[in-house]
Amino acid sequence: MRRRLPALVVLALLAAVTPPCARADVAAAAAPALRRWHVGVNTSSSWRSRFDVFDRDGLPPGAVEETGRGGGLFFGRRFGDRVIGRLQVTYARHDLDGVADKLADVEALLTGTVLFGTGRPVQPFLRGGIGGGGQALETADGKGDLIAFGTAAIAGGGAHWQVGGRFSLELEAVATFTNFLQVEDKTLDARFGGDDWQVRGSNWGWRTGLALALWF
Repeated sequence: MRRRLPALVVLALLAAVTPPCARADVAAAAAPALRRWHVGVNTSSSWRSRFDVFDRDGLPPGAVEETGRGGGLFFGRRFGDRVIGRLQVTYARHDLDGVADKLADVEALLTGTVLFGTGRPVQPFLRGGIGGGGQALETADGKGDLIAFGTAAIAGGGAHWQVGGRFSLELEAVATFTNFLQVEDKTLDARFGGDDWQVRGSNWGWRTGLALALWF
């Protein structure tokens, strides 16, 4: 059921955007035009397919909670009435069973969003993005992190709700993919050897989130 949640969220949003009985009301209540630039914050829940991307025995040191929760920041610009370009950073933490260490997912992406139903207060959208991603094993002793990183991409959609001319809310559901290429040991832990190493691992998953943007 967890894996189906993002798809169910998007289907429900698209069904709610223009119900047959409300099309006339939505058209009559056209939203004011958005300004050009925006900044915002988001909260998210994510699920990943695997966490053994460090390619060493015992990493991570325990079973990982599949669902992580976090948030992020973004900054972007509107191009015309339909297209939004954005730089966004998203972060989510996962608990490890039986140990105090934490595992974190991080993405820094350039994204493009295409809106549909221009002028309506609520508009469905499609979104894609590409950039970098990683996982960081945060050691409980605070002596540094073990970081795996590589290229990352997302694809999905959601709904954009315009609140006046200065604010908007977004509900997003996207598929995520990260191709890990390198691990850097920033710890002083003898378990990890103190050296950096190359990896060839990848994971995929889902992320759902709610975002608030300020337009200026």
